Formats: sequence, C-alpha cells, structure tokens
Amino acid sequence: MPIQLKYILDNLKKDCRHFDASKPCTPHKELGVFCDNCSHYAKITEKILIVKFGSLGDVVRTTSILPGLKRTYPSASIYWLTSQNCAAVFKFNSLVDKVLTEPTEFLPLLDVLEFDLVINLETDVRSSAYASKVKSRDARGYKLTANGIVDPINKDAEEWYALGVNDALKRENTKTYFNHIYKITGLEYQNDKPLLFLSEEEKVASKNYLESNDLGTKEFIIGINTGSGARWPLKKWTMGHYRELLEKINSTFPSVGLILFGGPEEEKFNQDLIASLTFPIVTPGTKNSLREFITYINSVDILLTPDSLALHIGVAVNKYVVTYTGPTSFTELDVFGRGAIVHSDIDCLCCYLNQCNKEVNCMNTLKVDTVFKEIADFVRKT
Repeated sequence: MPIQLKYILDNLKKDCRHFDASKPCTPHKELGVFCDNCSHYAKITEKILIVKFGSLGDVVRTTSILPGLKRTYPSASIYWLTSQNCAAVFKFNSLVDKVLTEPTEFLPLLDVLEFDLVINLETDVRSSAYASKVKSRDARGYKLTANGIVDPINKDAEEWYALGVNDALKRENTKTYFNHIYKITGLEYQNDKPLLFLSEEEKVASKNYLESNDLGTKEFIIGINTGSGARWPLKKWTMGHYRELLEKINSTFPSVGLILFGGPEEEKFNQDLIASLTFPIVTPGTKNSLREFITYINSVDILLTPDSLALHIGVAVNKYVVTYTGPTSFTELDVFGRGAIVHSDIDCLCCYLNQCNKEVNCMNTLKVDTVFKEIADFVRKT
C-alpha cells in the first residue's frame, strides 16, 4: 500500500461529527485541513434516535427536547425518524445530524445501527414498532410488545400514557406538553421552547413580503391564523367573531398591519371572511409549503391562532402569540412568557371531541373582547 494512502487511512477520525465516507468533509473542502491537523475534530460519544412522526405541529413542538439532549449529551449525534412531510422542520437545524424519512432510507440503517439511546414519544403502533426494532443500549418512551400492545418502556412514561387513554384524567392535567416529554426522557427541563431556524434568504423574504404589500411602514404587524387542521374543526373560531375582531383592530389601531393566514381547509372560509370585511386585508393564500408558511409567520409581530401548527411555529420563531383553545387542553400549551392562552369558561372545555352539536359551545362563547384585550395590551405597551 502506498505510504500516503496508508497514512490517510490510519489517521482518519471516523468518530468525528464531520466525517462522511461518501465525500470529503466540510473542513477539508473549505479549509484544506485533514484529520491529523484539524482543529474542527468533534468526537461523537453517543448516538441518539428520536422517533416522532405525528402531525407537523407535534413535530415542531417536540423540537423543544433538543436543548435538553444537548445539555446532557453534548457530544451526541442525534438522529430523528419522522414523516417525509416533516423533514422541512429540521432545515438549518444544526442540533439534528440526520433526519430519516423514507422507509427505503431508514430501514436498512435501523437494521445495522446500534444507538446508545432511543426515545419514542408516541404511543401509536408504528412509532412504537420502530422503537422496539432498533438496537439500543437504553430506551425511553414507548415500545410495541410481541402481542401488538403499546406499553411504556420506563416508569416516567406512564403518566403521559395514561393521559392518552382517559379523557377525565386528561382534563385534570395541569402540566404542559413540554414538562411531560422532558419527564419521559429523564432530562432536566429548563423552560426549553420549540426551535425553528430560518436562512438569511428566508429572513429577507419575510421583510420583502411586508414591503411588497405596503406593510413595511406599519407600526406593528398582526397575523390572524384561522387554520386548525382537518382533525379538529372545533378549534376554529366563528366567522362572526373573526370579522368583529378584525374590524375592531383596524378601527382602534389604524397604524397596524393585518395579515390573514390559513391552510388548504380554510380557503373558502378565509375568502368569505375577506369578502365580509369593510377594509382590505393582506393574505399569502392557503396553499403554502411549510417553509413558506414559516417565512410568512416570521413577518408578523403578533400572531393570533388556535392551538395548531401556526401556534408552534409562532412560538419557535419568537413571536408574541395569543392562542385560544376549546376542545383540547389549554394546560398543555405554553407561549413561554410571550403571549397569552385564552379560552371560554364553559363547563365542557377540553372535551377532546372533534364534533359538537351544542348551540352554546367553547368557540361561540369565547368573547371578542377577551381576545382583543390581549392583542391591544401588547400594542399599547410596546
């Protein structure tokens, strides 16, 4: 073997975070350094796999676990197993080393790799099956047993498990989702919020969107998101409440800009809402990609939204968020000191039903003045 080839092979640091056997690493390409004299060597001491498919909003809010993992395992390489439509959540996120999304990509890896820790935070069969399949020295969360039953792996995962199967217990819960997932993983919770990262191009796009819609000189930008997803139609406020709130904001704060958001399910609802207003309102439409949606939300100062994907994005990109809830738990939410969580005082709150035939319900009893006060207080004090 030639001396240079032997020297290279003998000095390769394959346990470095930057190492990739399929190509030269970034420090080598950009700086010309090699393993024998590289100051960028970052030894990986553990491999951790997080299993979290869920909805986009669930995946976004679960990113709050990453700071705790890095505090406890600063030299770990973190893998995240998720759905393909969730991959964009991790774009520009340096805390996650590998995102596994396609079965053809991750199944061969899961057959070979051995992890130091596997964390499955979902009690569904698919996620629990993957958590059970993976070879690991330690596992926390939930597994699938040989008889097809999902069970907690560790004692600290039992409480969230019980909350998922008993509505009465769910209504009694006073802990946030973030407290629960940190307990499941055995990490110390330090008020860690969800994380999303934008590129410089996306930040410029946020600013350009305002300027192209004559909002660049407005004192504040308020985003109103009507979207709640197809699963929870009862999370959505009524047309009349939205219209009354928007008219009140526009007349009280004429120097404030307004943007209307929503998803594909809200296309007609938003069109009808816009048509009912006595003033024009800006909207980026309802058919945006996840990264576009993040970019648009990043352009506002205040975000009003039901408990939804937009809530978790708003929190993750440090917006002042006013969120309202009805059929789902308000105690599981957190806006981390930047915003407010509002709800009706109706007795059947947190019913976890996605259909309701009551004339008096959690949405039509949530008063416009309650929501307006939270927005107005922020505008007036800032």
